[in-house]
Amino acid sequence: MSESSFFVSAPGKVIIFGEHSAVYGKPAIAAALSLRAYLLITPSKDVNTLKLDFPDIGLSHSWNKNDIPWEEIRSHVKLVDGRPQITEELIPEIVDNLGSVLSNLNSTLHYTACLCFLYLYTQLCNKDIPGMSFCIRSTLPIGAGLGSSASTAVCLATSLAILGDQVERPSYGMNEKSTKKESTDLDFIDSWSLMGEKCFHGNPSGIDNAVATHGGAVMFQRMSNPAQPSVRTTMRNFPPIKLLLTNTKVPRSTAELVGGVSRVNSEYPKTSSSILDAMEHLSTNAYQIMVRPFFGKEERKTLRELVNINHGLLVALGVSHPSLEKVKIISDTWKLGATKLTGAGGGGCAITLVDDDVTEEVIEKGIAEFEKEGFDTFETSLGGKGVGALAYSDVPEELRERIFSPEVFCAYSDRLEIENALSTDNLTGWRFW
Repeated sequence: MSESSFFVSAPGKVIIFGEHSAVYGKPAIAAALSLRAYLLITPSKDVNTLKLDFPDIGLSHSWNKNDIPWEEIRSHVKLVDGRPQITEELIPEIVDNLGSVLSNLNSTLHYTACLCFLYLYTQLCNKDIPGMSFCIRSTLPIGAGLGSSASTAVCLATSLAILGDQVERPSYGMNEKSTKKESTDLDFIDSWSLMGEKCFHGNPSGIDNAVATHGGAVMFQRMSNPAQPSVRTTMRNFPPIKLLLTNTKVPRSTAELVGGVSRVNSEYPKTSSSILDAMEHLSTNAYQIMVRPFFGKEERKTLRELVNINHGLLVALGVSHPSLEKVKIISDTWKLGATKLTGAGGGGCAITLVDDDVTEEVIEKGIAEFEKEGFDTFETSLGGKGVGALAYSDVPEELRERIFSPEVFCAYSDRLEIENALSTDNLTGWRFW
């Protein structure tokens, strides 16, 4: 194993306030999850080989670095103070030039992941950097509206920015608060991960990657005038809160649900506008509580009350589902905490902000009942750190060979094995910006 090996990790996200009302220009709040993506970077045996493994989607692909049309691609990259300049959209000429090294991928998902990787690699790195192997694993359910693609894009952008000497290595420990109000390195990672998200989703909001990069929570608001940029306010030091995340595994169409709210808004404009205005006030109240420097028991209690109110407003808009109501009934029966749907609704996931005095025994009984209904429930936390890195030298010597082994990492069988080995809580060497 080599000292140039390192890990990068970034969290998923949940929307805690303001789903659907955000479509109508109201503020919404998303927060980081302790469920994360992990990316291991190790030197390739051949200095000319680039390798990308993503076992969770069955992807393993490699390239000869010399087959990449570097000159054509770099002719479209503008540098500002030595850093590649971000663009509003993907540069079509670069996407076109990458076509020659992506043509043998026959899965749309694999093509998209490889496009994201190479699009970022060719701009953040250069052809003189020795070949590296990248293996990414996610403890986030994929396709559940929890920002799994954004956490992947943030991991890729961060690792490539480190390899290309575009950012400094992080220095803050897990329990240290950043003293910087702004971090140009994090802003750089955030911007480039958005380009990676555009490979996955075309026109993402930028919220998922902002939360995965900065951690904590983010309040965002789309302006009614499309020419005006969205407003984003990060709450980086929002402390972790115990959370249950329950995936009903009921598929839903976001477009249909948004369309249903639009119909309600057209047919009952006065009623609908009152609900949307209430959601706006609720998000604003939540933000004022979440930015308090001393966030304690009273603040958590108020947030849980707002969570219950927000769920009721979403039910009134018609976006709940029997499976989500079942989650809420079980949670209320066991007095686990405050539960609401998260995301588009109509199935998908629900979150429960756990009460301070709930015992682990009661939580386990509640989870057992969720599982009887066929749901997947994760004990996790809301808020906490954003993207971080784990250097080879920051891991105890006796653990290095196992921790930084691509074979071991790629072979972890499930989320729990990954978290037990690599969790930012279990390994003290993780550093953050």
